[in-house]
Amino acid sequence: MKTLSRTLLLCAGLAAAGAVQAQTSQYSRDLYGDWRVTNVAPPAKTADQVSAELAKAKANGQYTFGDEDYPPPVMSNQSETRAQVEQELQQAQIQGQMASDEEDYPPPAMAHSGTSDIH
Repeated sequence: MKTLSRTLLLCAGLAAAGAVQAQTSQYSRDLYGDWRVTNVAPPAKTADQVSAELAKAKANGQYTFGDEDYPPPVMSNQSETRAQVEQELQQAQIQGQMASDEEDYPPPAMAHSGTSDIH
């Protein structure tokens, strides 16, 4: 078991070292002999590339403006009919899952919650 754990630890260390070396960093020594690390910036994008990315984000619904849209809505591929949503709402109301007023707060504990009936 020790051999296996040592082998896995060694492999993880080598993988991490490989990932660090994959970055484009430049190492040099300063006047005092200390190491300086300089990370090379990625290549600059053109205005056309940025405009294309912005248009794509707007089309996907990933771009929002201001605090009103935060967090951005998650786009869903599935759609339910209005009748299905109304049926689910009615079912939730019948089961007591929908609080309608402050008088209903806090909602009663569910049977499976493991809490006592003492409030």
